[in-house]
Amino acid sequence: MLVTLVGIVLLLACTPAPDVPAAPVGERRAVRQTFTIAQIGLPATLSPESSAANYPVYSALYDALIRLDRASDALPWAAEQWELLTGPVWRFTLRPGLVFSNSDPLTAHDVAFTAQTALANRWPIAAALVNVATVRAVDERMVDFEMKVPDASVLPALSGLWVLPRRYYEEVGRDGFATKPIGSGPYELVEFRGGDLVRFRKRATPHPYRAAQPSELLFRSIPEGTAMVAGFRTGELDILLGNLSPDQVELLKGSAQIETRYSGVNYALFSQAENQQRGTPLTDRRVRLALNYAVDRAALAATVYRGYARPVSQFSVPESLSWNDELSPYPYDPARAKQLLAEAGYPNGFTLPVGIEFTPQTTNPQVATALQSYLRAVGVEAAVSSLELAVFLDKFYGRAGQQKGDLFMVTTQAESAYGQNQRTTHDCQRPNPWWCNPAYERLMEQVQLEPDRARRSALLRQAIAILYQEVAHIDLLAIPTFVVQQPNIRGFLWYASNAQNFDAIFRVG
Repeated sequence: MLVTLVGIVLLLACTPAPDVPAAPVGERRAVRQTFTIAQIGLPATLSPESSAANYPVYSALYDALIRLDRASDALPWAAEQWELLTGPVWRFTLRPGLVFSNSDPLTAHDVAFTAQTALANRWPIAAALVNVATVRAVDERMVDFEMKVPDASVLPALSGLWVLPRRYYEEVGRDGFATKPIGSGPYELVEFRGGDLVRFRKRATPHPYRAAQPSELLFRSIPEGTAMVAGFRTGELDILLGNLSPDQVELLKGSAQIETRYSGVNYALFSQAENQQRGTPLTDRRVRLALNYAVDRAALAATVYRGYARPVSQFSVPESLSWNDELSPYPYDPARAKQLLAEAGYPNGFTLPVGIEFTPQTTNPQVATALQSYLRAVGVEAAVSSLELAVFLDKFYGRAGQQKGDLFMVTTQAESAYGQNQRTTHDCQRPNPWWCNPAYERLMEQVQLEPDRARRSALLRQAIAILYQEVAHIDLLAIPTFVVQQPNIRGFLWYASNAQNFDAIFRVG
């Protein structure tokens, strides 16, 4: 496969025109161009070592080498082009003119320093750079990522590598940078209260390719959706990110702009190894298929998500590269479920020894209890356990000796362009994976090496079909993420799943 990659040059050197939106015909820009944005939480510090999430916040202060399109494929950002050399080595060429807010130029040395620091100190982004051996600057504008194995999936991963100023970071140290960070993005930090508030002001020096419109961005942490709705109605909040229930979104209909994207899939994992060790009925494909027929996905979407969710029976998100239109959701057919259970030797049903486990941080409790009710209706008893997030994560990753449950409810993020999220739970090389299928594994290895978007999509769809045929989960719903804006806001940009960008927003009226 290396031969198919080496020599391919991904020249994305044509610098796209910056997004400088004009006011629609008949509208005028307002004088005030400051915005208050509410989201469920904020990072403890603004150093990228704090979190792998919070794209809207970090992108105001920093630049990354690339950004993602809606399908999570790589587009130029701080890097204007890249190519794969023998080695294998990914070489990135930086745009000229990028400057940190202390007037230091952004160079390849800063990129190499950031990547090496992230890998050495195991920052959250390091998990996505697992195949990077080392990073070195070739000159001021070229930087090489030397890979352990051929890996094209490193490209979208680099959208989360926020470039730090090497000289300044070494001067103030890790703690000093966490207190007073600077970046090359279009904004500089004015006020910060860890986990609570972040205020940015547009820099006096224009960014060379990001034409920022707001004069000020204020991010506030508001964990409760009801408080978000109240603040929006009074005009205190301009934009709401996530954490809104469909019922709360319905309350704002008619008085707000509401954008919706499928942000992930809610599903129940079968623990292949644990179920084999316990000898549970779930080792039988007919039983797993019966549990899928037992669930009324359409009713779940209508009642819990007010119609904003979409019934699915595949381990993929609509609109992603891996979405397979040929895989229809399993119909709600409890009679067929009971027939399959009888054929498998369980005419009177059975009881799962551990049952259903979930955490409210990632799964709506109503979905967990509804799954329990649907299974009980066909004769399968399963206790429901709500886990603290720390315990949930230990079970998910197989840490601290934690045993996986029989059915483990998870909400995955929208899939990347290389299926990294999907592979996390199905990597046969990991100790005690949730599900191991060698044919699926081989396809996902090919995906990792495939730079061509169409061929990669075909491989991903084949891999998803294998899991569908093997009935490796109870896939339930593609669930929504909401962005709510005041009616007079224009220019909002939504890239990949949770990559919202506010460079181009402006207020009219």
